[in-house]
Amino acid sequence: MRTSALCLALSLCALAHNARAQSPATPELPSIEHAPPAAAHAREALPLRFGIRHLERVTRLVVRWRPGGIGAWRSSVATRDAGGWRVDLPAQPITARAMDYYVVLELVDGATRASFASEEHPHRVVLRPEEGDERELIELTRHRGRRLEITGGGEYTDFGAAPNTNGERCGRASGDRCPDHWYTLWGEVRYRFHRRVRSVAVRVDRLDGQTTRSTSEGPRTRDVGLVAATASVEFRLVELVSLHVLGTLGANEETVQVGGGLRLDVGTGQPAVVSLGFQGITSYGLTASAWMRWETARDTPLGAGIELTSQPGANDQWGLRLLAEGGRHFGRHLTVLARVGYGARQQDAGGFTGGGSVRVSF
Repeated sequence: MRTSALCLALSLCALAHNARAQSPATPELPSIEHAPPAAAHAREALPLRFGIRHLERVTRLVVRWRPGGIGAWRSSVATRDAGGWRVDLPAQPITARAMDYYVVLELVDGATRASFASEEHPHRVVLRPEEGDERELIELTRHRGRRLEITGGGEYTDFGAAPNTNGERCGRASGDRCPDHWYTLWGEVRYRFHRRVRSVAVRVDRLDGQTTRSTSEGPRTRDVGLVAATASVEFRLVELVSLHVLGTLGANEETVQVGGGLRLDVGTGQPAVVSLGFQGITSYGLTASAWMRWETARDTPLGAGIELTSQPGANDQWGLRLLAEGGRHFGRHLTVLARVGYGARQQDAGGFTGGGSVRVSF
């Protein structure tokens, strides 16, 4: 009896073993092979490569990433190349110092599987700055992250009406006084790179007024006017010194005029900057200027300058302008600036200079 029970137990064990041997094995879950980078350059795309085991069970591989470890997660889908599967995460701005990512496999049955890191514990890649990035970041911080500036303004200048005794100064047709005044309206667009080329700009001026001009018949009061476009490029010579190179093309009802100029800024990127400039336009005159601008009080740019000029069209008659300006930053994007001063071209005549500008920065 005992022998029969033992034989029956052995038979049942053998049947169970055979059944397990004949049943299909549980399929392995798909996984990836990936060597995560520890660091990368911020201004370069970040290539990630993957190998996928059990590809037949995978519909796609998705990398979820975010710069700086903040903000919403973004997704990039891997594509096939000769070396396997690849995702190129985009280059980041110099303000980003890290990038987090994790990898998700989407399976044929609709399920998703975190295959490398996770949303709660992502892999972090340190983003290293390239040469020059640190300087650009410092200047960008000083400009509150702004690169594009759009500025519009106007100015009125009166050098006074000098006496015209016996018509000797500006001809008898001008009467008892020789008017010397004009106004200008202008607009400028500037983009700042904050690198070796610090910025580029295009400015358009419209000027109209009256002044005394030399002619073949002697000095005469003439109407003056000009529409001009000036392009400028600002180069960083050394850390605190920049050079602006200017080229001008102008026109009025009589002729087309060309010109150019230079401006040297000492103290670039500092709270106080000294600017020395020289600019000329054919048949229109020359201008030399010296300015000091500072922003030691928060959100309050200030400046004082002196300008020696034969513009507009006074030829050999030079005038002097003493100028002061002050403004205010309203938030990150809006700056309002006012300018006042006094100018004279003759010892016995002088007048007021005043104007202002509005700048919007992005």
